Amino acid sequence: MKRTLGGLILILTITGFLKAIPAFARKYGFSCSVCHAPFPHLKEFGEEFAANGFTIENEPRRARKKTGDRILWLQKELPIAIRMDLYGTYRSSAESKPDIQAPYVLKFLSGGNISRNISYYMYFLLTEKGEIAGLEDAYISFNRLFNLPISLIIGQFRVSDPVKPSELRLTFENYMPYKFTVGNSRVRLSYERGIMFLYSTGFGTDISLEILNGNGLQKEVFDTDRYKNLAGRIAQSFGPLTIGLMGYTGKEGLENPNSVTYVGPDFNLSFRKVQIFFQFLRRRDSNPLFLPDPEGFKTDALFGEIILSPQGENGRLFLTALYNYINSQYEPADYQTFTANLNYLIRRNLKLILEYTEDLNGSQYDRFVVGFVTAF
Repeated sequence: MKRTLGGLILILTITGFLKAIPAFARKYGFSCSVCHAPFPHLKEFGEEFAANGFTIENEPRRARKKTGDRILWLQKELPIAIRMDLYGTYRSSAESKPDIQAPYVLKFLSGGNISRNISYYMYFLLTEKGEIAGLEDAYISFNRLFNLPISLIIGQFRVSDPVKPSELRLTFENYMPYKFTVGNSRVRLSYERGIMFLYSTGFGTDISLEILNGNGLQKEVFDTDRYKNLAGRIAQSFGPLTIGLMGYTGKEGLENPNSVTYVGPDFNLSFRKVQIFFQFLRRRDSNPLFLPDPEGFKTDALFGEIILSPQGENGRLFLTALYNYINSQYEPADYQTFTANLNYLIRRNLKLILEYTEDLNGSQYDRFVVGFVTAF
């Protein structure tokens, strides 16, 4: 795959057939369609590029500055990109009014190489929902440790990234099983500070292990208790099918601590014009209300997604169906929606989004979304 990647990018660079757009596209001179279908959703090609530390086979010297120092690797240009999401929303209730949420998100992104096998990635949310949100993804990745297919990532990332990165979804609706919490617990499968190990075998097996603070992106202190939590996943590919198993275990709290576990399988089936993903998670909390007399809760969560590309990966039209389901003994955590989404590429880096989300529990309101997402 890496030789194919290097060869294809070399061809694109020589022919100049595709117009370059953000960050890596500007650096190497290829279209975002090489890695995305559509942006920000990654193709296998893009996943390989990211796993290779944002470098290509036989990295061209023109991409680096000549410093005369053999242990200094400086990119000729700092890869920078901006993403902007602009939406209009409407909820089907008597009290609701149409809302112009523009910009809903404005992001500053950068990523690249510190050396051939050391890379970084970060983005800062200049604004989200009208407020400055701050730094989310921010990490350094050491790739091919000991000349083995092992990566070490240190910094801020999503716990769920080895399974299904929420940041790459095509819908306005989120992957809610990664977002919910129970009671006063801060544990969820979203942004965390920690260390991640990734190991990829030569026969389709991928293994991840994460050591986490376990309390999200706290601003006062980095870790609010003495515990470190663990998350892991093992996955096996069989051609277009990948089957995985994820687990999480840890504690939180200074007094009357809460023990949290997750466990569940995931399935991903990928063809040229159809991708199907499903994940089930069972979560158990021993004392999420942090009471002297503990009260435990069990929560079942799942989501399924189907992405259709009727015109193929390089087409303009993409259709997504997303189902979120959370059923908890702690009833405020319950959630159930169905989402239908259309992404249409006006330009390779500008798309129109139309989306409808139906609340199947009746506790929220149905939502209509129309908007634009661009990156440059």
